[in-house]
This record gives sequence, C-alpha cells and structure tokens, in this order.
Amino acid sequence: MSETKQDLIKRILEEDDEYKELHEAHLAFEERLEELLKRPPSTEIHFEIESLKKQKLLGKDKMERILTKYS
Repeated sequence: MSETKQDLIKRILEEDDEYKELHEAHLAFEERLEELLKRPPSTEIHFEIESLKKQKLLGKDKMERILTKYS
C-alpha cells in the first residue's frame, strides 16, 4: 500500500529537520498574513504582506523539493 501525501508529510516532519523548520516558518507566515489582513490597509502593510507571500512561496517550493526526494 502506498503512502498518502499527508502520511508522507507527517513522516518527513518527524525525520527531516529542514522540512520541519520550513513547515513551521510557513505556518508562522500564514498566521502573520492573517493578522495583517485584518488591519486597515496601508502602504507599509501592503509591502509586508507581499514580502511574506514571497517568503512563504520560497519555503513551499523548498518543501516540495524535499517531498520529491522522499517520494
């Protein structure tokens, strides 16, 4: 029986420190984005949101590369 993607992610979170760090950072970026989106819009907030989105995407790309090593 093959491993589902969720099972694979769970296993990698336990085995791969880099993946775990990236995953935790991804969750922190998501939480910060949610906080910023609740605030009234401003240029400063806009730039922070854009920066967080880019960082989150870069981390997600790295996480996907790690996943492919385990697949």
